[in-house]
Amino acid sequence: MDKVLIRGLKLDASIGVFAWEKEILQPLVFDLELGWDIQKAAATDDLAYALNYQAVAEFVEAILAEQHYQLLETLLETLAQRIMAEFSVPCLRIQVEKPAVVPQARAVGLAIERGEW
Repeated sequence: MDKVLIRGLKLDASIGVFAWEKEILQPLVFDLELGWDIQKAAATDDLAYALNYQAVAEFVEAILAEQHYQLLETLLETLAQRIMAEFSVPCLRIQVEKPAVVPQARAVGLAIERGEW
């Protein structure tokens, strides 16, 4: 299975369990790997057969704007299910980092994989 990569996608989100986190937007940084067969797109040089990474990035941004998420776990599971359904992606890996939350760390984060590679 080929992979479409989106690295370092920085978006703001309403996320966190503390009261102050519900009042602000915080930066999140995503890395996505999306399973996709690129052969038809490569053979035809036609975007219609490719996975449009701009559309995926905008889709993620729209999901983040819909609501406040308390946990990264909830956010990533929601993203995985909705990306797979919207773009007919058979498998994916999403990693997210939440910078500057733990003073001793550059970032905290989570990674999930869904589907069969």
